[in-house]
Amino acid sequence: MLNAVISGKKRGTGLEGNKLFLGLADGAEDVITASIFERLAYLPDDIFSATLTSLLGVSFGAIEEIDFWPSWYFPDGRRVEPDVVISDGQQSLLVEAKRHDHSRQQYAGQLAAELQAGWHDGKLSEDCILLTLGGLTDLSHIARKKLYQEIIMALPLDNDYHFRLVCCSWQQLFCTLEDEIKKQCEPGLHRMLSDVSDCYSWHGLRTHRILWLSAIEPIYLTANPNAFDQWNFK
Repeated sequence: MLNAVISGKKRGTGLEGNKLFLGLADGAEDVITASIFERLAYLPDDIFSATLTSLLGVSFGAIEEIDFWPSWYFPDGRRVEPDVVISDGQQSLLVEAKRHDHSRQQYAGQLAAELQAGWHDGKLSEDCILLTLGGLTDLSHIARKKLYQEIIMALPLDNDYHFRLVCCSWQQLFCTLEDEIKKQCEPGLHRMLSDVSDCYSWHGLRTHRILWLSAIEPIYLTANPNAFDQWNFK
């Protein structure tokens, strides 16, 4: 379906008549979240584990269960709906994805509510990982520590559970996935990476790292110092 929609073949998809560009569309973050994490779920176990381990900075195993937009409830009936929850059988990964990189869309109150409801429903391990994907203007250690403290303050005072907060951009996710797939010779994996790249482009997200001019090694044209002697404007 992804390539059909990107190519403008929208009849039968439920998107006919809607704008192809998702910048102004409600729910665009849900579309890219599904498009990317569905493909990640199809990766061989070792590559999935290596990608998540590198991204999270902590060992994460193969998928035992993945759930998109589960409904979790508080005792008073309030409901929360996190984007993706992945379990490797030992620990839980809660993903809250936002539409844009470099834009403040992640808020401690929402993140704390999802953690609290997940623990209450028994859907999250006691020592889970919370991944914010996109939605932050600052990914520095100081900014992450500040968000972590804000989440702690938003949780009940008697909360006995613990979580690890990881903040990254969509760009970082792509670069991590690309680094792992480049090590492989399987053409299908490279085709999948191309799909992910097309999806990023469709949503206006950057894929590759920014290369600063100061990091580019200079090239000196010294092999033939007279190379331009015969050049003229004609």
